[in-house]
Amino acid sequence: MNTKKIFRRDYNQTKSLVKAGRISGENAVRRSKALDLVVTYIENGIVYEELPDGSKKQIEVLERKPANIVLEKGMVFHGK
Repeated sequence: MNTKKIFRRDYNQTKSLVKAGRISGENAVRRSKALDLVVTYIENGIVYEELPDGSKKQIEVLERKPANIVLEKGMVFHGK
């Protein structure tokens, strides 16, 4: 089997966007905690709420259903 790595010209741009997203997410969490707001996040398929005092509360367990979708280049996804 011939596997060939594809070099993408936009690799550095994608890397920068991922880094910016991670930094902005960390900033949002830090600011929410500073304002004593509840932070909601997903970890290992479980939805948690982290309260201002640092305690965690499990909200929901998410089901993972296998997707029967064939992905093609150029597809557009719409979230509900």
